[in-house]
Amino acid sequence: MLRLKMYPARNGDAFLVDASGSHILIDAGFASTFNDHIAPDLRQLAHAGGQLDLLVCTHIDGDHIGGLLEFISSNGAPGARSIVEVKEVWHNSLRSLPSPPGPPDSASDRQVLEAIRRRGFLLPPASGPTANPISAKQGSSLAKRLKQHDYLWNASDGTTSMTSGRPPHTLPNGVQVRLIGPTVARLEELRTWWILEMRRLSYKGGAAVDPVVEDAYEMVCAYTRQPAPAMVKTISAASTKRLNEVYVPDISPTNGSSIATLIESEGKRLLFLGDAWAEDIVVELKRLHGDGGPHLFDAIKVSHHGSIHNTSVDLLSLIDAPIFLVSSNGSIHHHPDYEVLAEIVDRPATFERKIYFNYETPASTRLRAHVSRSGAKFQVDVVQDGWIHV
Repeated sequence: MLRLKMYPARNGDAFLVDASGSHILIDAGFASTFNDHIAPDLRQLAHAGGQLDLLVCTHIDGDHIGGLLEFISSNGAPGARSIVEVKEVWHNSLRSLPSPPGPPDSASDRQVLEAIRRRGFLLPPASGPTANPISAKQGSSLAKRLKQHDYLWNASDGTTSMTSGRPPHTLPNGVQVRLIGPTVARLEELRTWWILEMRRLSYKGGAAVDPVVEDAYEMVCAYTRQPAPAMVKTISAASTKRLNEVYVPDISPTNGSSIATLIESEGKRLLFLGDAWAEDIVVELKRLHGDGGPHLFDAIKVSHHGSIHNTSVDLLSLIDAPIFLVSSNGSIHHHPDYEVLAEIVDRPATFERKIYFNYETPASTRLRAHVSRSGAKFQVDVVQDGWIHV
């Protein structure tokens, strides 16, 4: 049996996969997502004698990491987890990269770091019903919480990078999880960007890994405004432009560092793309499968909530599936983009595609009225908390 839940995570991501009895949680939205939707399911899993076999934090971005901070803060010590046992965690933080030697921190450098730590994780840049508050517990990084509560982290203590090219990871019942991204280079680019941001705050130290530095790393990366593609989207609701006319590649360092996975169970394959860059996924899939395509998966989680900056025509020429998952309520950046959705269903197919959303958005509503250019059949469905069977 292969099934999954796509939780209502506002403008974020949160997925629970049940693959032949092995359970994988991929991101957890904001704190409220975890408390209101995910925690009850995990408690039920624990009550039935189960565990989380893998917990994945795809990248350090507020709409993905907030609920995981809440989870690890609340779950307690090993052997006495208050919610559910977790066999292993994947999370690329500062310690996951070899740190080049640098100058020691001065007293003023430590003051900068402590000021960031005291500030904690910032609230999402929205207000009202779309904002998900970060709880008071989240004044420490996920890295610090994982160490403090003694989780098996990146196969050890978090000092290993979880990147593409590693051998597949085997879970119980023969389930395999392969890393499709990121590359080590993308993680190094995020660290470089963070150092530049810290220099703007008058930090001149060497950023040697310690708890205060790790806290500052995650807190700055999670909500600091990052570089945007050169073209600002100005597409009207009535636009008839094709994806190749509006696509501009993502350049956000945090999105570039996103963990992307291929989960295989009982002959079925799920592709979870996090917020990864399309170009990186194309390179890795060609390395694994060659230039031919499209390669058929059983379900694909669309990258970055369906943004026009993370799904390219090139990528769609390599991948297809009867199930596509689009996670966003349309707030903040107005994802998903209609041009991405139309390109997915306009391609010829011998099967019917189902496009699952966790919220009704202007783009999903418009897609319902769309007629595929190739005549391919598709359905649009909105599912919150319910299981999607693959």
